[in-house]
Amino acid sequence: MARPQIAAGEVGSIDVQQLASGRYRARGTSRDDSGTRHRHAVTADTRDEAIAEIHRQARAMATGGGGALSPSSTIADAVELWLAQVLTRAKAGSLSYSTYESYETTARVIIVPRCGGVRLEHLTVGRCDRILQRILEEETISKARRARAVLSLVCGYAVRDDALMQNPVRDVQRLPMSPRKESALTPAQITAIRGRMQVWRITRDDGPRPNYRALIDGMDIMIGTSLRVGECIGLRRCDVDMTTLPPTLIVSGTIVSTKAQGTHRKNSPKRSRQRRSIALPSMAAAAVRRRLALSEADPEAFLFPTKTGRSLSVSNYERLLRAFVEDERTHLVDLGVDVDEYTTHIYRRTAATLIERAAGITLASRLLGHANEQTTRNSYVVTADMVDPVTAEILDAVLGG
Repeated sequence: MARPQIAAGEVGSIDVQQLASGRYRARGTSRDDSGTRHRHAVTADTRDEAIAEIHRQARAMATGGGGALSPSSTIADAVELWLAQVLTRAKAGSLSYSTYESYETTARVIIVPRCGGVRLEHLTVGRCDRILQRILEEETISKARRARAVLSLVCGYAVRDDALMQNPVRDVQRLPMSPRKESALTPAQITAIRGRMQVWRITRDDGPRPNYRALIDGMDIMIGTSLRVGECIGLRRCDVDMTTLPPTLIVSGTIVSTKAQGTHRKNSPKRSRQRRSIALPSMAAAAVRRRLALSEADPEAFLFPTKTGRSLSVSNYERLLRAFVEDERTHLVDLGVDVDEYTTHIYRRTAATLIERAAGITLASRLLGHANEQTTRNSYVVTADMVDPVTAEILDAVLGG
């Protein structure tokens, strides 16, 4: 009967001899993925080390030897190795540092403290589901959804490393969506808020005078273009063209802050495919002209600079807006503004809602830079309670009346 052929990555019989020096020499044969035989000869201090080195060399010749993880590895082990891989991608430029830091925070703060000691071989669909449901009960919907996303990525890494047969997170029950934001500003509210921002500078008597001009100009630009706050304060002189009719700006970057890189401009929007040119309505164009008058002549100069010429950070702008909302809470409530939902994102939602009602969801989605119109409808457009009265005219024409 013929001797069975050695499988790729495996070793046949190993011959070990002790040398006169006291060290051990091991010889063995293996095959690579193509079936080609390879002879191995190593020398080590002990018999076990020599045998282990032969097996290591054999595994290196083929792809079936598995990776650093095994079924007995824990989730914490998998997290460490996965984060190292993600960090490598961030350093190579294929992933942003802000994304890496978001993953890292979720993994270390939410996942590892709760289930880091669970072995991968014990990570069933049911156990994953119970872990996520407990996070949902004790934390927020947002944290539970982030934990699900990151745990799925970690398990996907373990699958690729042959430590799991399949990703158990894929079959857990769906988590609820965060409550949808339902508020948008009306033209009358925008005008009134602009007035309150101007008064706020005069009436506030504690501390330095707030930079109300940046608040107003940022609001006018964000509503007029649907830009995110980071994209707005990341605008430079070279990104706007006031010589065209109408004037235009190019959305080509955003301001981000990371522990590794600090506050800086990333030379692409939140999604690289969202780079686009937008025509400016009159209020946004007026705001851009005011910012140009305040900025330096350098084409790379920011329209929302700090005193040192660097870009304003997103956190500082949002802190300024929160201070305004808190000081003017009573007046904003009187205007019918939902102060609990008043963040910079309300400006983007307002732009989407106004455009959708006037020209439809397709144009609103293009303005926001979305590849999917359903994203615009689900997350940004505030649905009107009143159905367009034209439906009555259509039915009268068809049915008579």
